[in-house]
Amino acid sequence: MMHVLQVVRPMDGGMKKHVLSLLAHLDQSKYQIILAAPDKEDWDEILAGSNVEVVYLPLQGNLAPCSDLAGMRRLGHLIQRRKIHLVHTHGMKAGLVGRMAGLISGGLNPQSRPYFLATVHNSIYQYPMSKTKRWAIGQAQSFLGRYTDGFIAVSQGLKRELMTWEGIPEAKISVIYNGINPADFPHYPRPALPEAKIRLGLNPELPVVGMVARCAPQKGGEFFLGAASELSRLLNEVQFLVAGDGPLRLAWEQKARALGLRGKVHFIGHHPRPGELYPLLDVYVLPSLSEGLPLGVMEAMAAQRPILATWAGGIPELIQHRKTGLLVPPGNSSALTQGMMELLTRKTWAKKLGKAAGQAARDQFSEKEMVRQTEDLYQEIGDRIRHEDEIRSKGRWARA
Repeated sequence: MMHVLQVVRPMDGGMKKHVLSLLAHLDQSKYQIILAAPDKEDWDEILAGSNVEVVYLPLQGNLAPCSDLAGMRRLGHLIQRRKIHLVHTHGMKAGLVGRMAGLISGGLNPQSRPYFLATVHNSIYQYPMSKTKRWAIGQAQSFLGRYTDGFIAVSQGLKRELMTWEGIPEAKISVIYNGINPADFPHYPRPALPEAKIRLGLNPELPVVGMVARCAPQKGGEFFLGAASELSRLLNEVQFLVAGDGPLRLAWEQKARALGLRGKVHFIGHHPRPGELYPLLDVYVLPSLSEGLPLGVMEAMAAQRPILATWAGGIPELIQHRKTGLLVPPGNSSALTQGMMELLTRKTWAKKLGKAAGQAARDQFSEKEMVRQTEDLYQEIGDRIRHEDEIRSKGRWARA
């Protein structure tokens, strides 16, 4: 049985859903899975009833030398003690700590350390940062990349970024799209919608334009609010929903008030069952400035919603402009306003876009396919491990 260590940083949103899908559906008759996770999260409760073992680390979201070194040491001991075959990391921070721990525990010799597989979920080079910091991150990632056996990029755009900024050979990178289970996004019967809207404080008679996303800088919420302000001057009978928590929620709420949107924009925080929200939206909006491959867009596709999103990251790999949704430039409130107006006023066409998006979600972005492709990579690594064990065994017999 292959011993697999999954390493994650503090996370929420799409990355967390991705990891949970893997933990739930990887074949546990083939893989003994240990999850190394931040010590302030409730993974024991989330994974209750599964065979996944949880090990907690003092791991923070940002670089924190003292706690990062403590986490590396603990992971290094775990890798040695539990004879870990594969360290699978998620995101830059977990990739740094997990791979360094593996190198510390086994050295640079590939025969004495575990295999490394790093999943890249989002862009790090599109964030505002100095040229020096961007260069330093690229150099550190490039160094670790030389000792990483494989990468998973969740979009073709991220694959190109790995090759451009970190010099990773194309042969090392597999593109595996995020996946969803369309059954998690059933369609509400229309008579049930007014009651569901009222429970969220919405007017049941007015159309809803909403974003379901973390309140984080890359999501572009300030441009959504700018568009909401413009659209409210053009269409009086419309309301807006923001579902999600995060570091910018308070700032976005303050901006909404400053724009005179009190009573127009409803901030409801994190919703544990987003599948219940999408049917309430007449238009789903994701105004991101940068993205990997957003699960929120996939979920809206599965729910057959009219979608308005930006040409950012892997979004154009999900949405075909004017066939399964509308795409506009990132960072442009006026373009978002025009897209909202078109989808709200051309209702028959918007419904047609939603149906086409639902079909694309079912055909191209399934959770089952994502897990299968990941297991194929695990299988390749398992074959290499068995081959190396055979070579070492033959060498011992030859010396005997």
